[in-house]
This record gives sequence, C-alpha cells and structure tokens, in this order.
Amino acid sequence: MGDDRDVVFRYTPTGEGASGSWQLLAGRRGYIQADAASVFDRLFNGAAASAVEVGCWAHARRRFVALADTDPRVAYPLQLIRRLYLLEELADAKGLAPPDRATQRQARSREVLDRLRRWLIPIVATEPPSSDLARAAAYCLNQWEALTRFLEDGRLSPDNNLCEQQLRDVALGRKNFLFAGSHEAAHRTAALYSLMRTCAQHGVEPLPYLTSVLRKLAQGWDASRVEDLLPDRWKLLRANANGTTAGTPRATSTQPGLTVPA
Repeated sequence: MGDDRDVVFRYTPTGEGASGSWQLLAGRRGYIQADAASVFDRLFNGAAASAVEVGCWAHARRRFVALADTDPRVAYPLQLIRRLYLLEELADAKGLAPPDRATQRQARSREVLDRLRRWLIPIVATEPPSSDLARAAAYCLNQWEALTRFLEDGRLSPDNNLCEQQLRDVALGRKNFLFAGSHEAAHRTAALYSLMRTCAQHGVEPLPYLTSVLRKLAQGWDASRVEDLLPDRWKLLRANANGTTAGTPRATSTQPGLTVPA
C-alpha cells in the first residue's frame, strides 16, 4: 500500500511469500513500514534495497495484550502505548499538518516512549529470556529504532494497520471460494483485488467504476491515458462531468512512506 493509498496485490504461484516483498520493492530508498519479519531484511540492509525501516506499534502491542490476563505488569506498557495513540487522535482532532504533527510527537510522544523504554530495559535484564514477557520486551527494544521512526516525520503512522486491513477481503474470499481456477485467473484476481481495495480507499463505488472503465476501454480509450482510469482520477473526472467536487487527484507521489503487510 503506497503513499496515495493505492493498494497492490501480487499472486505468487507457489504460495511462497518470503521473496515477494523484496522482489516487488527492489531498489526502494524511501520509508517502508512493516513488521519485523526477516523476509523484509533485504529491503533495509542493502541486499535488495536501501530503504528506511519503519516499525509497527500494533505488532509490538499485541505481544503485551496476549499477556493481559496472566501478567498484570503489562498494564503499564499498554497504558503508555495507549497514550501514544491518544496523542495521534489529538493531532487528528487539531487537523495538524505533517510538520506540526512531527513537532507534537517530538514534544509529547518522545517522552512517553522514553518512559516505556526505561520500563522495558530492566524487564529484559531480569526476566528469564524464554518468558513471554521478556520476549515481548525484547521485541520492542530490538526494533526500537524502527518503532520510534514515526517521530521524525509527521507523514508516518505509528503502525501499518491500514495496510493489513486490506487483507480482510482476501480472507473473506478464501471462505467463499477455494480455487481461482488457473494461474492466469489468479493473476487477474490479484489485479481485481488491487482495484477494488483502491476503490475502497478513495470512496469509489466498485460497480459504477468498473462499468464505466470497461465501457471506456471497449470504446478505444487511449493507452497513454490509462492512469486517468485509476479510481481516484476516475472519481475526479466523474465529479467534474457532474459539476461536483471530489477532492484532489494523485500526482506523482511526494511522500516517502510505503507500507507492506506482515
């Protein structure tokens, strides 16, 4: 999922996803937000790309949530992580632009993170390394630089939940049908998933969109203008034709972030 909330799915014929992320994003130099799975390492260590890693607090938090019923000590880190999200909600309520959001994060979120780190360090030092609490704390400390990267740029999110939410349709599809029918059909399915989830991100109704796009293609739409048929631009063209407003379409991306799912 990219800066402009465009969603891309790729089909892997073997079902092997370990190489897909770094092959798709080879050469990337901007931010990439993901969990700490080793499949993404090549994107950050120069093997496939020299991107800047951005961590996901949702992944870090869920390790403590899993212990909430058995270890009361996790109430404190969960409270601090909740505080981070409350500050993000405050920035949303104020309508802060990215530079102002980054300023607020430096002034207020950094202090919360410092308190959390001071709690994590003795946990790792004193708890048995194999304990679930030690592992949860170690995950945060090992990923600390990536997890705190969002402080430096107001365009970054503390987590990549928005990206992972796009996988829900795939999960629903698995319940409704088991096979795509062929490898070619699976590639087409991935393309349709990409379009449908991008429509959802831009508030575009799928049926009128696909009806309009297929009609335009059948009528010989100029291939050099195919990007004008992407959901956000189609929405603007339709709004202009109807004399309404639909926001600003995508230009070339100016934001450095990119999110990929776990």
